[in-house]
Amino acid sequence: MRVLLVYYTGTYNTRYLTDRLARELTERGHSVERTEIDAFAPIADTSDCDVIGFGYPIYGFNSPLPFNRYVDKLDIRAGQKFFIYKNSGETFAMNNASSRILLRRMRRKKAVFAGEYHFVMPYNIHFAFDTDFVREILEKDGKLLKILAHDLESGCAPEIKSNAAYNIASAAISIQKVGGAVNSFFYRADDRCVKCGLCAKNCPEGNIKIIEGSVKFGHRCDMCMRCSFFCPTDAIHIGFLQNWKVNGDYRLAKLEAMGAPEKPYITAESRGFYSCFKKHFDEIDRRYAELFGKN
Repeated sequence: MRVLLVYYTGTYNTRYLTDRLARELTERGHSVERTEIDAFAPIADTSDCDVIGFGYPIYGFNSPLPFNRYVDKLDIRAGQKFFIYKNSGETFAMNNASSRILLRRMRRKKAVFAGEYHFVMPYNIHFAFDTDFVREILEKDGKLLKILAHDLESGCAPEIKSNAAYNIASAAISIQKVGGAVNSFFYRADDRCVKCGLCAKNCPEGNIKIIEGSVKFGHRCDMCMRCSFFCPTDAIHIGFLQNWKVNGDYRLAKLEAMGAPEKPYITAESRGFYSCFKKHFDEIDRRYAELFGKN
């Protein structure tokens, strides 16, 4: 197959998944091209691919606005196959509604659905995940990537079911519609800032400038958290979300190489926030064992 991966990434979780997915498909003999969405990305040529993979991080139970805007400009032909690989820091049922805009647009273009997959990746907002939890997440993601590749080859197209209640609630709390622009007025860099320029260099919207030695934030913010997450001195204040800020790279490649922790992080006894992962991880393990005969 000739596969085109079109994805948006904030703190590079979706890029990391795309790297792993591209590697998995290439090792199986498929041809893979990729386009990362930002304000400067050209519109991808979809004419020569057999299937398009759409990847995105879930922001407030929705797909990111830059992702939606970009996909709307793609020339999708009738009969074009597509699949979705989305990710979030939790598996709450409302996340099921996050692809509703993409699915609606693909139906309008008469594209052919080839599956949807929800990957877990560590938070870049709210709170930092424990290292052993991230290791377990990456191990489950590796299994799900193999499942995805198998499904593409076999023609299996699993759905993630939403409903009207989730769709309405998800639309109602779409924080990016006004949240990024409003909150950006309260962004600032404090006196720990060393003027390294990393935030300005890496902003996917080109929204940050270094002017006369000061960091200036514009008002076209995607709320991706890339600037604050990777700031080497933790100098960036993110307005109303400051108390939820997470700073620091998880070093995903290093943790993936370590493999799963010796003891499962998520167990039948997991409670509270962590209970949402039990069913999701069990389903990945079940399908993986069913397809490949091992855990």
